[in-house]
Amino acid sequence: MDYSRFERLTIGVGAVAIMATATFSLYPAPDAVELVAQLLLLAVLVGAVRWGRRGGTFTAVVATVAYILMRIDWVASASLAPEFSRLVLMRAASYGLVGIAGGEACTRIKYAFARSQDDLAIDPTSRVYTADFITRMVRTAVVSFRRYGAPFSVIIVEVDGSVTSGLRAGKTDSVVRAIATYLRSELRLVDDIGRLRNGSFLVLLPQTGHVEAEGVSARLASGLRDSIGIADGAIRTHVFGSLNDLAEIEALASEAAAA
Repeated sequence: MDYSRFERLTIGVGAVAIMATATFSLYPAPDAVELVAQLLLLAVLVGAVRWGRRGGTFTAVVATVAYILMRIDWVASASLAPEFSRLVLMRAASYGLVGIAGGEACTRIKYAFARSQDDLAIDPTSRVYTADFITRMVRTAVVSFRRYGAPFSVIIVEVDGSVTSGLRAGKTDSVVRAIATYLRSELRLVDDIGRLRNGSFLVLLPQTGHVEAEGVSARLASGLRDSIGIADGAIRTHVFGSLNDLAEIEALASEAAAA
């Protein structure tokens, strides 16, 4: 089973389970707010499965705020305040569990599927995809674009060797791993990232145009500066969109595979 099928299965089974529990909000008396709250849980599940911990956390926060707003009339009632607090805590906990923990679990499952399909799919140092695996994915994206017009973009993230020069091998590996972990945490679960043989990272963004990819590129570079502490001059990014840069993307994939 690949991750896309796991994703559909998880969302399908989760939807059935959530809809089944939602029926309890109809008895003994219908409670529209609790019914919507259950549907919000489904939205959090979709966010976690499709976009990982980052997407799950975002949807969990949005769902919690939406639930509080739906119950805002209870705040004015002193007699209902304890019940309001209990329900908010219960909903926030359920949204957080599904969104944050579920999103992290889905991220790990995705890479576990990659390992099961190809023992050489994961780079042992950075723990993202190897050059061979990510370039195969780029070539698949190129084929999909040619056949079905499915757009995608590629970002190359280069970090100057001065960042790790003079460090012990173990320390160098931990810096590379920190960079890779940050980049992966800032991407959607549908995006893919691999480390090329020259040490740079290739990010594959399905269903993403060049303009959107430019925004992602700027955010990643800014985050490496602020979160990892890498100087601006040591970070270079290059963005390629399938609509205008397909030849460059194919050349990049061929060069990475042949290196």
